[in-house]
Amino acid sequence: MSSTRRLPPLKALRALEAIHQTGSITDAAHQLNVSHSAISHQVKILEAWASEPLFIRQGRVTTLTDAGRSLAGVTHEAFDAIRHEMDRLPMRGLRSVSIACLPLVATGWLMPRLKGFSAAHPEINLHVTLLQTDRPVTPPPDIEIRFARRAQLMTHDIVLAPGDAVPVCAPALLAGREPDELLTTGPLLFDEDLRMWSLWYERSSHPRQPASGSGLMLEGSALLQGAAVAGLGVAICRKWFLGRDLAAGRLVTLSDHTIDEDWCYFIRCDAEKRQAPEVEAVVARLSQ
Repeated sequence: MSSTRRLPPLKALRALEAIHQTGSITDAAHQLNVSHSAISHQVKILEAWASEPLFIRQGRVTTLTDAGRSLAGVTHEAFDAIRHEMDRLPMRGLRSVSIACLPLVATGWLMPRLKGFSAAHPEINLHVTLLQTDRPVTPPPDIEIRFARRAQLMTHDIVLAPGDAVPVCAPALLAGREPDELLTTGPLLFDEDLRMWSLWYERSSHPRQPASGSGLMLEGSALLQGAAVAGLGVAICRKWFLGRDLAAGRLVTLSDHTIDEDWCYFIRCDAEKRQAPEVEAVVARLSQ
């Protein structure tokens, strides 16, 4: 598709976003601090531009069609990205090194690792953002801390820790029961990686019984481990992050059988970026 394709007027898109957020033309006008007729005018412009009906009028009430809601959703995401970038513009002028990492890595490993860095390198500003496995970070960060199979690593990647995982739960959930019983009956906690429990049962030769689910589907290891600490079920969690919760008695290990020994956490920073002294200084600190 050509990048020169004509876009709808921004005023019309702002009106669409406001209608979607507030639920009416009147409330959209209040949000944008314009008149009702000004919003209605932008609605007509957008309808003339679009090839599909975007609005449904029922008396004095105007709602969005499926196409209208879809366009409004995309418009909101685009405007939010612009708003976010505007907020970050002052930071762009600073000499900063950007780090993107998974949520559990950020809270469980990265933050303690950065203690004292600013004192040692006052000339370097750091910008830390969260990395989701299925969502690219824009613009690309200088340094990424990722999780993948060892076979997928590139030449300059630096391995930080193994990714092996074991089943754990809160002590209160175990309460007088044997670990094997809990592993048989559940409730089991899942994140989007639905292979983990099937793989664990296969590797451990544990009797595969219809253990009950918890009714929760969690996004990522941080929420998964948090749900286990809260006593919501049995989770398969990465051993690298279990130390503090095990030591504090917030979690107990239910089996020594592990999975994902062929996975790891690693630093990714291409050779060109590492030529910058400030980036190399951060990489050196994180890889110690």
